[in-house]
Formats: sequence, structure tokens, C-alpha cells
Amino acid sequence: MEGRSHVAPVFLFGSRLDSRRSDVQRAPSWYFADRETTLPQALTHRIDQRTPGQLRGLSLQPGFTAAALGSVLIATGATRVLCTASLEPRTPSWLARGGWITAEYAMLPGATRPRGRRDPGGRGKEIQRLIGRSLRAGVDLSQLVGPDGGLSIVCDCDVIEADGGTRTASVTGAWVALEICLRKLVASGKLSAHPGLGQVAAVSVGIVESEGAEDDPIAMLDLCYQEDSRAVVDLNVVMRGGMPDAPLGLVEVQGTGERGDFSRAQLDRMLDLAESGVAELMAAQRAALIEAGV
Repeated sequence: MEGRSHVAPVFLFGSRLDSRRSDVQRAPSWYFADRETTLPQALTHRIDQRTPGQLRGLSLQPGFTAAALGSVLIATGATRVLCTASLEPRTPSWLARGGWITAEYAMLPGATRPRGRRDPGGRGKEIQRLIGRSLRAGVDLSQLVGPDGGLSIVCDCDVIEADGGTRTASVTGAWVALEICLRKLVASGKLSAHPGLGQVAAVSVGIVESEGAEDDPIAMLDLCYQEDSRAVVDLNVVMRGGMPDAPLGLVEVQGTGERGDFSRAQLDRMLDLAESGVAELMAAQRAALIEAGV
């Protein structure tokens, strides 16, 4: 494809990835596979035979476009989002000091069936505010200043194909694009020091009705669209982490009892699943940065 840089995608088989390079498998970006599970099929409760705590197949391809300072194509299962980070010529007029990071989110009309509208609408604006808040949590904005004053970075997240989890995939991918952008700004002298406070990633989790009426709803990680449509509880969790072995901290939790309330114990179970998933996503982010060579 013309205009695409020749950086191989970082391809991750299902879950159980740590930060060691030996755990990163290369494969074409269009190919996805989940690792085999030793649990009986009856215990998966999922249409794609994943275990309840297993991420979908994940691919991160840094340098997907050349125009933006930072870019990555993230794919989680069938969901694909192009994330870019670009330097703006000026900061917002209301900003008194430091720099600023914001985000824009859109779902391409052909990302869903039937075709969607190009106007992001209220849902899209709510999602892009979430992405912006999440990314700002990972940067010391007071240090986002160059020789000529504060810098402003816009992260664009365009959904190419949607199968659930577009907002969480956007957060995870946009952080990689932003980090590439920041490292390039430091290398070029437009930033004297890296202003990062840690990695930021997000994942969906929910309590989902089983396809069998005799089974109770079960907590599941990284919902696809069909699971999300059956969810009794829908939760999106954004977390920040520093060093690979440091504990993760919550940045934002969006939770809704779609068909009633949910207990504290159920919330704790979902947060445990989210934390394990985010840890794997952050390992993938680090691998993508190594692949990008920045």
C-alpha cells in the first residue's frame, strides 16, 4: 500500500504476554489467532471460545502512516482503529501555561453494517473526551513546553472496523501514537525532556448473559459486539502504569448496569479482570515502541 511505512506489526497471540521480546510473535496484520486454552469448551461461555479472562487477538502496527509524527493501527479482534498524533501550531487560547493534549474520534461510515453516519454525534464527542482525558493522565502538561512555549498535540482515532471496544482500543492505540510523537519531539529538540508520567491503556469488561438460558451471567474481559449487546453490566476501565512491575492505577471507570444493578463483589471481579487485561495491553504497547525504533 502506498504511503505506508515498512514497519512490521507487533502481533500478539491472545493473552499471557509479558514484556520479554521472545513473547512477541510476528505475523501479517490481517491474521489473528487466540492461544489455546486448557479449560473445557463448556467453561468458556464465549462465542469465539475464549476464556472469560482472555483478551481478543491483538495487533499493533506503529508507523502505519507517514504524515503524522506518531501513528499506529491497532486491531483487537475484528475492531480496527487508526490512531495518529500530530503537533498543532498553537495551544488553546484559554491555556495560561504548559501544553495541551486533546483527541478526536470518528467511526468511518463503512465501519459498521448497515452504513453509519459520518457525523460523530453525541456518542462520538463523549468518546473523544474520554480519550483526551485518558491521554492527559499520562503526561505532565506543565512540562509539555518547547523553546517557543507550550505545545499542543491532537490525537485522532478513526475506527476502520467496529466489533466492540472501539473506545478502549482508541485509548490504547492513541497512547502509542502519542508516545512516538513525544519521543520524536525530544529527539528534534522541540522538547527538552520527556513529559510522560506512565503508560495509559484501556479495556472493556462486563457481566454477560450466557447463550444458554440455564447458565448465570459471567464476568468477561474484552467484549466483542455480540457479547456487549448481551451485557447485563458494561464497564470501560482506563489505567495508568509506570515501570513494568509497578502497580497500576485507575484513571477512569465507566460502568452501567444495563439491566439492573450489580454488586460490589461483581465490580471487584470486573476490575480484577480489567487490571490483568491492561497489564497485557501495556506489554504490547512497549513491544510496539521497540518495533517503532524510537
